[in-house]
Amino acid sequence: MIRFPEPAITHMPRPLDADTFFDLLGQGCEIFAPGCAGHSLLFETWLRASPERCAGLRFTGVHIPTVNTFDFAGLHPQTRQRTIFLSGDLRASWLDGRVDYLPLTYTATWRWLREVVSFDTVLVQVAPPDDDGNCSLGLACDFTPAAWPRATRVLAHINPRMPRTRGPSIPLARITAAIEQDMPLLEIPDPPADPAMDAVAAQVATLVDDGATLQLGLGRLQSAVLRAVRDRRNLRIHSGMVSDGLLGLLESGALSAAPDAVVAGVALGTQALYDVAQRNISFREVGHTHDHSILGAIPRLTAINSALSIDLLGQVNGEFLSGRQLSGVGGLPDFLQGARQSPGGRGIIALPASTPKGESRIVPVLPAGPVSLARVDADCIVSEHGVADLRYLDVHARARALIAIAAPEHRHALETSWQELSLRL
Repeated sequence: MIRFPEPAITHMPRPLDADTFFDLLGQGCEIFAPGCAGHSLLFETWLRASPERCAGLRFTGVHIPTVNTFDFAGLHPQTRQRTIFLSGDLRASWLDGRVDYLPLTYTATWRWLREVVSFDTVLVQVAPPDDDGNCSLGLACDFTPAAWPRATRVLAHINPRMPRTRGPSIPLARITAAIEQDMPLLEIPDPPADPAMDAVAAQVATLVDDGATLQLGLGRLQSAVLRAVRDRRNLRIHSGMVSDGLLGLLESGALSAAPDAVVAGVALGTQALYDVAQRNISFREVGHTHDHSILGAIPRLTAINSALSIDLLGQVNGEFLSGRQLSGVGGLPDFLQGARQSPGGRGIIALPASTPKGESRIVPVLPAGPVSLARVDADCIVSEHGVADLRYLDVHARARALIAIAAPEHRHALETSWQELSLRL
């Protein structure tokens, strides 16, 4: 039963159960399903239980690789999924031709959802309504605010475990049908400490001063960097996503005391992070967190992101491994552009110099095909062997700077390759 306080709501959503859920989905084929902690495990349970009722539907969402592992397209041979990340979890459906991959940045995706595409149904997981009858989007405020206003109907899982956070919400009166049910939230703990990434993070930390504003991606690099900067003071966070690494900054006193010291679109971690989200995180939509003009106005914005490989021209690969696409560009180009515009800002790409198999991640030239960042976007590249500041360097000095932070056993081969490559430039 949905409970809401005074004042009275003029429109109440109709009750939602599994049969009603599929009846409403069947009234239009285009479905928006949020990712990160906005993904409802209750709705997933219903979909898995009745895959035959998903025939003819297409699910669209920003589903993060290794986080949102549910393959909507795998529900039925006539079900499709549209995404900006082509993860390994979708590989089988991709090979079967049921995945529509859009190579878009976060800001381009936001504009597409807000201004171009419309959905028959938007699925949401929200907190119970507040005194004004608004249901907070809780821990996942990234793209849903762009999708739901243009949708024909909104189906809501009102989850008492979803914290009511400072950020976007949906009026209860705008929800077509809803079910209130206590269910676990999606939890993704930080990965364990990794010596190679800790060594990279130690180099990155040399570029982080007191009072800087940090942006970091999800995963081993983020957690390692946040451990490495716990002795800084008056730090701020402006990021698309924050994880459990934020807890260490809170405990160490590294963060600014300002009420908006942490701004993020999504919190994705464990219950310990979710318990402090309401008090310590200001949630905003992608139209704010990734907006180039907003980012450019933040002093000393330090954007720190990882990559799979980089070549001696300064081109960055963050998506392909062994010839297969494993991800997408996401918000990387947006944050790099914002950091370049920021007074005193830096755009940092950090990666171990070698793969676990000992292969160099710094290569002569990336294979033919898409690159995540062009060489004109290169700023600062960091490995465990040092920092290569590529700004304003000519192509030869740029190559030398990158070779200097490669693993020592690969430097000679890289030097030889550059001598041959430079003759063809």
